[in-house]
Amino acid sequence: LKLHTQQLFRNLTHSHALTMTHLIRLCACVAFLTFTSGLAALEAESVAYSTDGLHLDSDSNDDALYLMQRHIAFRGASELELIPPMMIVQRGCTGSSVVMRMARSLLSQLSIPVYHKFTKEMLRTGQPEKNPWYKPGGTLGDAMRTGVAEASKVGQVLLFNSFKMKSWSTDERQVELQKALLDMKTKTVVVHRNNSLDTLTCEIRDCFTSVHGPPRGYLVDEKGNKDDTCFERRQGDSGKVVKAFIYPEHLVENLEIADSYPEQMTKSLVELGFEGHETVLFEDLVSHEYSAKNLDRSTWAWKKLLHSLGVEAERDDIRDILREDVGTYHAPEPHAESIYNLDDLVGHLTSYSKGGWLVRT
Repeated sequence: LKLHTQQLFRNLTHSHALTMTHLIRLCACVAFLTFTSGLAALEAESVAYSTDGLHLDSDSNDDALYLMQRHIAFRGASELELIPPMMIVQRGCTGSSVVMRMARSLLSQLSIPVYHKFTKEMLRTGQPEKNPWYKPGGTLGDAMRTGVAEASKVGQVLLFNSFKMKSWSTDERQVELQKALLDMKTKTVVVHRNNSLDTLTCEIRDCFTSVHGPPRGYLVDEKGNKDDTCFERRQGDSGKVVKAFIYPEHLVENLEIADSYPEQMTKSLVELGFEGHETVLFEDLVSHEYSAKNLDRSTWAWKKLLHSLGVEAERDDIRDILREDVGTYHAPEPHAESIYNLDDLVGHLTSYSKGGWLVRT
């Protein structure tokens, strides 16, 4: 009934013609839902909850939208029932900020309330103060338990991202955090940027080059002089041109490292005990923004991502929401605009399996 009401409202939003019958149905649905929302005895409707997620003892509607809303109404139970959080596993410079923004917006428009508290990199064990629930002397695992409980109290889901999960880690802080996420039945999905040359270029332009691994390159201005604008280049539009100078001799090795990410994260999540996660490509998630012909491609990608996070939304509902963003962003620019020594790299790319299509001209 709630989903039917949502669809009627969606028709209004998209200016679809409504007959008198539709209007009568809408009024009836709203009146009935208003009445039932005031009932305290929801247990009589056979609503069941387990730490694996939300379940309804009926075949009439097993949609995650419906289940989430039923749980919201049931949050007055004597013992707080945690709503499993959602975690997007995605490394830096692969569009993680964009995906988080779009995911929050999409879930909200699908009537799944997302908790408002969120900070970037709040799972960094080396910088626990970035987590809004962290308290000195405590752990990140404790902080995340507090955050999930806080969100659950108001019937909302906590959505956040993580750069990586490390099943091989011996760091007690990392081990404790991962155990806490697992104990809360966290739903997970891995997002990967298919064009690893984009990832490498972004890392160099942001000056994220001090991590382990082979040398990557450095940032230069339009004349080839070293520049220190780094991450600040993303703030505002100064008109300053900065490009990545990529070390040709280490190019293939760095591309291989970037491309190994989804396999490593999937293996790690499995070893840690997380179940049912998918891998989705960043390019598929955003392709509709610069071309209407990619709308179906993005729709299926988001449906896959939502499924991995425990949400079974209708394809048409996702498509209708994404359609509003068609044409809001430009297609990725040619690599000559962001890589200073692109001509020096072409020969090295021929020895790489994906080298034939990585460069945009």
